[in-house]
Amino acid sequence: MAPEIKSDFVNHNIPRNRFEVDLDDDHQAVLIYMIKAGLFVILHTEVPPQFEGRGIAGKMAKEALQFAAREGLKVRSYCTFTTRYIERHPEYHYLLG
Repeated sequence: MAPEIKSDFVNHNIPRNRFEVDLDDDHQAVLIYMIKAGLFVILHTEVPPQFEGRGIAGKMAKEALQFAAREGLKVRSYCTFTTRYIERHPEYHYLLG
């Protein structure tokens, strides 16, 4: 049986350049980025294996892309998951730079 998720709230931890979801007392999902020269660069997305398949990475990707759009940043993804997410969501294609 898959463990219960405490919350699927996506927190933007600006000082650490990451979006986070606290899954339970011991586990956290993260999307790590950096901002450089007007680019929002997505480096890595990680969800602990026991919490995979529940849409958590997708929620973080959506929040990150919406943040980039609000800030007027172009997006470059070096993360396989986020690259595929953008490919599947044409509403974010205009952000690619």
